[in-house]
Amino acid sequence: MKPDDFEKNLERLPLRKIPTEWRADILSAARQATSTPHVFRSLLSAINSQLSTLLWPHPKAWAGLAAIWLGLLVVNLGTASKTDAGAKRMSSPPQIFMALKEQRQLLTELIGAQEAPAAEPAKPAAPRPRSERRKEFLIG
Repeated sequence: MKPDDFEKNLERLPLRKIPTEWRADILSAARQATSTPHVFRSLLSAINSQLSTLLWPHPKAWAGLAAIWLGLLVVNLGTASKTDAGAKRMSSPPQIFMALKEQRQLLTELIGAQEAPAAEPAKPAAPRPRSERRKEFLIG
């Protein structure tokens, strides 16, 4: 049987009416489908189409970049718990200040006390007339 013959046979058959109980179910399903927010679905489809056009030229490169970011995220989350434990040990500010003070004392003991020579601050030169400056350059 050719497709054309099949279509001709279908055209000859009388149309049957949809049962009334089906009609109510179909209409309620259609109303429910239209009551969901189209804005959210259209926004997601717009984002999806924009991303696909942006990422389409080099999808393998973008997938590699995403894998690197995921790896960095895993490493960051793995090391975050270790640093939190160290921060909890020295959580109060007085302990931190005492530790810093001890480190400074140890550093000064290791390096030795450096005494800065007491020097007088440099006196600013008295301003002279500009004409004298030109003469110095010409003579010197």
